[in-house]
Amino acid sequence: MNILIITSASNRSGGARQALYLAQGLAERGHVVTFFIPQNSPLPELAPQFTGFVRLGKKNTWKASLEAAMPKDGTPCVVHAFHNAAVKKAAWWGLLWWKKAVVVAHRGVLFRPKNPLPYWSPGIARFVVNSEICASVLRGIGLSAKRLRVVPNAVPDERVTPKLPREEARRSMGIGPDNFLFGCIANNNPVKGIEQLITAFAKYVAIKPKFAQARLAIIGINPSLWEPLCRTMSVLDKVMLIPPTEDVASLLGGMDTFVLPSLSESMPNTLLEAVRMGLPCIGTKVGAVPDIIDTCGICVEAGDVASLGAAMVRMLHDSPLRIRFKAAAVEQAKNYSPATRLQTLETIYTEALHQRGLA
Repeated sequence: MNILIITSASNRSGGARQALYLAQGLAERGHVVTFFIPQNSPLPELAPQFTGFVRLGKKNTWKASLEAAMPKDGTPCVVHAFHNAAVKKAAWWGLLWWKKAVVVAHRGVLFRPKNPLPYWSPGIARFVVNSEICASVLRGIGLSAKRLRVVPNAVPDERVTPKLPREEARRSMGIGPDNFLFGCIANNNPVKGIEQLITAFAKYVAIKPKFAQARLAIIGINPSLWEPLCRTMSVLDKVMLIPPTEDVASLLGGMDTFVLPSLSESMPNTLLEAVRMGLPCIGTKVGAVPDIIDTCGICVEAGDVASLGAAMVRMLHDSPLRIRFKAAAVEQAKNYSPATRLQTLETIYTEALHQRGLA
């Protein structure tokens, strides 16, 4: 199958990574994949072995760039668009490509689109969303269920394959063999809930003598931004503030419990990585987080510091509970494997091509 993937995101966001993971996975399964990215996209740095990247020029040239990559013999192809600008354009391109390609649009955010017209356009054969809650948003603007498919995100095996043994990874974070480690992977955006996490750890965990060995590692942030809060809360010696790294698997492997304190999310890749690593989890009731954690963790209200602290204390105190959550995480992880996602999307592509009479 000839597949053109286009993203208008020029960052390393979870959505951009999902587009990359899809491009890599489809290519590995033998499809001809061309991945169109903005001029300033950093994605090639994350996948130097992938040869299907094409950098886009100005927006008024995007359509011509994709058409130039379509099969010259007239064989139908699939165009899969990620992110708002690409989806908007693909909605109208699809009307012109009716006899040469089907357009599949990807949406992973929960906010209601300001302009519903692209979602009503028959130029898009299928809409793929990453969660049921995201699907409900599009149903709310009148998107037909016939064109809507829910396909959970996935993370590739290399993202959950540690490069370091557990004890070595813990030493790299300043964690000793007797420390219980809560871990979080985030960024500096206030919506990620780092302030609430540090406060909950300081007020409900670190002050208890029986939990003296408890530690918290926050990965992916700028340490200088959070050191003042840790100092004010008297936990600077118990909170490890670690800059961004691509070897998240090793650091996840050193954790005892993963914590996602976000105030808003859709389907966070970091939580999927933690579940695939078999970690018991604590998360907030935002986006698809409750569905992901399901039987393998504890969910609390977003922004509720007391409830977050109580969940951390419960995880520390209840070893049998953690063991049950770990086993459940291993089972839940099957839902977020690349093979499951790729097989589902291949079926969606084939179904859309057949419906248009192109296969």
